[in-house]
Amino acid sequence: MLKALAGKIAFISLLVNFSANADYALGCNDPEYHQYMAEQFDRFDTKNRRLLNDTLSDYERSLATSANPYQVIGDLSRHLRYSAQFDTFDEVNAKIDRIFEHANELSKEQQIAGYVLDSFSSETHAVGIARAWLAYRQGKHEEAFKELLESIEISDSAVLSAFGPDFNLIRQLYRDGHIEPVVAYINKTEDFWTGRRPDGLRHVWREMINAECKIQFDSFDAVKALELGLRVIDVNKDYGIGR
Repeated sequence: MLKALAGKIAFISLLVNFSANADYALGCNDPEYHQYMAEQFDRFDTKNRRLLNDTLSDYERSLATSANPYQVIGDLSRHLRYSAQFDTFDEVNAKIDRIFEHANELSKEQQIAGYVLDSFSSETHAVGIARAWLAYRQGKHEEAFKELLESIEISDSAVLSAFGPDFNLIRQLYRDGHIEPVVAYINKTEDFWTGRRPDGLRHVWREMINAECKIQFDSFDAVKALELGLRVIDVNKDYGIGR
């Protein structure tokens, strides 16, 4: 009896010490955190379904009125990331083909200018992510992981270097338990997404993965990791990490 009582006291002491440094007493296993994450996943789904319609409207508007062919291609590429999640396979494949049709319609001078400015990396990334989504939705997991990594074999992308790559599929893969391709993707982003904040977020995500936490792959993870009591760098402060 004394041994069992001592064990209970030790457990309570652990919770007290943990909760002194965390907002969630049970850390990554805390039901309140799980509820928070369920609400976040619902929020992402609602947001992406809204962006599916908004980005389609943007593309249709630029197609009808814009004299800038890069804007037309860019708007369709942004729409494709959401279309790949929800639209039929035929619809998504048709939109992928349409991106290449728009690119082929560019004059030789415009194509050269596009490659010089950005190597069309953002558009290539969008197509790769879309193909990965299609494969994953059909249960072709290995093909999806291959397309996912190939989607970030990019260079000289001002947009992706500044804002980072797409994490919608990564969020889904991690939720479904596919840890290895998620880690590989995170590691590979070091090739082009550089700086203190990207380095800090990668650090946070790796620590959360090691702790088997639910992750939303958003900047809010940096705050939640601290609230969970994980020993991570506060990316909202400058610790001089990264480049």
